[in-house]
Amino acid sequence: MKSLPDAAPRWRRRPTERPQEILDAALQVFSEQGLARARVEDIATQAGVSKGTVYLYFDSKEDLFRESVRNRIARTVEMLEAAAPPGNSVARIQRFIDAYWQHLRQPMFGSIYRLILAELPQFPGFTQFYGEEVSGRVIELAAHIVQEGVDEGRFRPIDPMVAARMIVGLIVQHAIWTSQPRLFPRVGNRSDADIGNEIKAFLLSALLPPATKGTA
Repeated sequence: MKSLPDAAPRWRRRPTERPQEILDAALQVFSEQGLARARVEDIATQAGVSKGTVYLYFDSKEDLFRESVRNRIARTVEMLEAAAPPGNSVARIQRFIDAYWQHLRQPMFGSIYRLILAELPQFPGFTQFYGEEVSGRVIELAAHIVQEGVDEGRFRPIDPMVAARMIVGLIVQHAIWTSQPRLFPRVGNRSDADIGNEIKAFLLSALLPPATKGTA
């Protein structure tokens, strides 16, 4: 009987998925070890590829870091856009809030946020990149929804970028608090659904004209 060949390595079985697997592994390693301590060897091991394979797609560890974060935020924005398609701006901003809150409550958020606070200030180029391409893109999407609502008369007249900063900031801050319930016990005993609904109710109260509050 002809013997079966050994199972091919994962990166040979799914060559089209190789870059995404490397990016996912990189983000995991960076979030756990930090940018300075992370090694390409560790990323390769996490992805199930060789170190040389990583360098076929990415020029350096810094390039890999930038692309892993860019890839993550691109998928986040795509998810938010899909969750809040064009339509009624009130319903759209509610779906945006729900989707972003659920996204930030994923386990990796706390690790990534700590990475950003601890590591990025040491790398000015990455700090600018994060501000423009990461937090900036989410805020721009929220601002676009708010602007539509203002133009339609569904939201009160308000600077859409200011409103977007308040929306994103409030959601992110609560995600930080709920990731450390022992440090922030006022949210530690509440469910994600309860907190998400409270955030949404507060933000809608700030956006809706007085005559429509409670009727949207």
